[in-house]
Amino acid sequence: MKYERLLTPFTVRKTTFPNRIVFPPVQTNFASADGDVTDRLIRFYRRIAENGIGLTIVGATGISPVSRLGDHAFCLYDESKIGSAARLFDAIQSAGSVPAVQLNHGGRAMSLKLAGGQLVAPSAIAAPASKNVPRELSIEEIDEIIGQFAHTAENAVKAGARMVEFHGTHSFLLNQFLSPLSNQRKDRYGGSTENRARIVAEILEKARALVGDDIVLGLRISAGEYIDGGMTVDECVKMVNMFTEKGLDIVHISAGGRDSGGRMLTEASKGNLIRLAGEVKKKVKIPVIAVGGILRLDQAERALEEGQADMVAIGRALIADPELVTKTLRGREKDVVECNACLQCFVPGPEPGIICAVNDDL
Repeated sequence: MKYERLLTPFTVRKTTFPNRIVFPPVQTNFASADGDVTDRLIRFYRRIAENGIGLTIVGATGISPVSRLGDHAFCLYDESKIGSAARLFDAIQSAGSVPAVQLNHGGRAMSLKLAGGQLVAPSAIAAPASKNVPRELSIEEIDEIIGQFAHTAENAVKAGARMVEFHGTHSFLLNQFLSPLSNQRKDRYGGSTENRARIVAEILEKARALVGDDIVLGLRISAGEYIDGGMTVDECVKMVNMFTEKGLDIVHISAGGRDSGGRMLTEASKGNLIRLAGEVKKKVKIPVIAVGGILRLDQAERALEEGQADMVAIGRALIADPELVTKTLRGREKDVVECNACLQCFVPGPEPGIICAVNDDL
C-alpha cells in the first residue's frame, strides 16, 4: 500500500506538516514534580517524532499551578519554564516533526490535592465520575483563567511550538463550559450555545493577539459526550464555526471522556469517533483531525480516502511501538508490536509516568 494521502504534506497558515499523521496529546506524567521537562519526557516524544510523524502534540500541559492533571504533568504557565520547554520542542523539530502543545485545565475532573484543595467549574454540579462537587467560578476567575490559557500559549510559542491546541473535551474545564450538562450558569458564560462557547472564543481572541498570525491555533472538542443531554454533533459544528471566526485554524474531533466511563473507548474501537469527525468535516470550513481507535496506517489512509478528516491521529499504537510508521512504510508490518488494548496507559501506576504492557522501554 502506498499511503499516498497519508504521506501528502499539508499546510495551515505558514506551517507545513510533512505528512498527515498526528501523535495526539497524551498525559505522560513524565515531567518533573514542578512541571519542567525531563530527559525521559524528551526521549519519549523524540522516539515517536523521528519515526515519520507529521505533527506531534505534547499533551495535557498545565496553565497554572492548580490546573494540572498529574503530579508530574508538564507545565508552561510562567516564563521560568520556557527554557525547559524549548529543549522538548527543539527535539521534536529536529526529529522532523512539527512541535505542538495542548493546554488544559482539569476543572472539576481534577484530584482535590492537585487543585489545591478546592475544585472549580462553571457550575457547582458534581462530576459524575468522582461525585465531587466543585465551586462555581466567578466572572473574575473566568477572566483570569482565559488569561492563563492565552499567556501559556504565548510561552509555548516563545519556546518553539508551532501550534497550540486548547483542550475542550474529555470532561475537563473547557468541556465543562461547553456542555449543557455541566454548565448551568445564568450569566454571559452559560445558557445558550453562544454563551457556553464564550470562554473558548475569548481564549482564542486573546491568544491570537499574543502569538501573532503565523501560529496555528487548534481546539480539541467533543462531537458527542455519550451522556443523555450532552453535546451533540450539531452543536459542536455550530461552535466550531463560531470559533473559526475568532481565529481557530484546525479542529481535533473526539468524544466522551471521564464522565462517560469506558464508552469513549468502546465507540472508538467501532470506528465511531472517526465517523463523528467525518460528520463535522462536512459542515465546517477548517481542517479536521480525526482520532480514536486507529491502530494501523491502512485505517488512517482509509479515513482520509473517505473524506472523514484532513489529518489522522494515532495514539496508543505509537505508545506500544514508536516505530509503527517506519516499519509499515518499509514493508515490515509483521514486525510492528501491536497495542493489545490493555489500557494500562490510561491508569495511573504506583510511580509517575504511563506504562505499556507491550513496551517496557518508556
